[in-house]
Amino acid sequence: MGDTVLYERKEQIGSLTLNRPQVLNAINDAWIHDLIAAASAARDDREARVVVIRGAGRAFCAGADLKENPRRRELREYWHRHMTPEQEIARIFRRMGKPVLAQVHGYAVGGGCELAMLADIRVAAEGTKFGFTEVRVGATVTMGGLYTLTRLVGAGRAFELLYTTDLIDAQEALRIGLVNRVVPADQLAPAVQGLASRIAAHFPLELALTRNSLYRAMDVDFDAAVEEETGAALLSYVGGAREKGMAEAIERIRQDKPGS
Repeated sequence: MGDTVLYERKEQIGSLTLNRPQVLNAINDAWIHDLIAAASAARDDREARVVVIRGAGRAFCAGADLKENPRRRELREYWHRHMTPEQEIARIFRRMGKPVLAQVHGYAVGGGCELAMLADIRVAAEGTKFGFTEVRVGATVTMGGLYTLTRLVGAGRAFELLYTTDLIDAQEALRIGLVNRVVPADQLAPAVQGLASRIAAHFPLELALTRNSLYRAMDVDFDAAVEEETGAALLSYVGGAREKGMAEAIERIRQDKPGS
């Protein structure tokens, strides 16, 4: 694991920190490989129930490092050194096996926005800018961005964002469904940590099953989605958490705290 992306865990919350603040955490080859290593560490960390991805400095991620990327490469080199590992990032996040939150501030542009969309929930600071500038710089969307963007905002808005390359602010991103919450910049970290802590308090197997089943339901017909739910319910039942969880729920009801 290199120093352009860091992984650490405090109690049950793992944190992935994009760590090229001097260039707004822009993407280069080292960043891609370091993110693969750090995300893999988060995935394999059995003590981490929730993973938060965030950016150091003034931005989440401003997209490709334009100073490093213009060099024309031989196709085979580009495929093996850049494209294959970059696409692996999307696969690792989809198979993370635990909830992923994105803590977004400053800029989430191009690959930075695509990375944020790989999280299950995105919380943005007021003033954050989002957008897809690929066609303006002679590139196309990667990291599963087309798949996730259309599911978040619909095809019409996706085409508009992709074709115009316009940046939108956090409130517009909230309005169209690109982010889940917008908070004042000075409250961003506490808001994300509070949400992560709430989620981490739940049963990890059931969180993983719910996450996997929801993503699966996005790609299959109704009957297949019901079958997926059935399989998850059976795995949950065998896991044995239900007895404890329901006993705790009954106790909360007795104490008149049904939502606690």
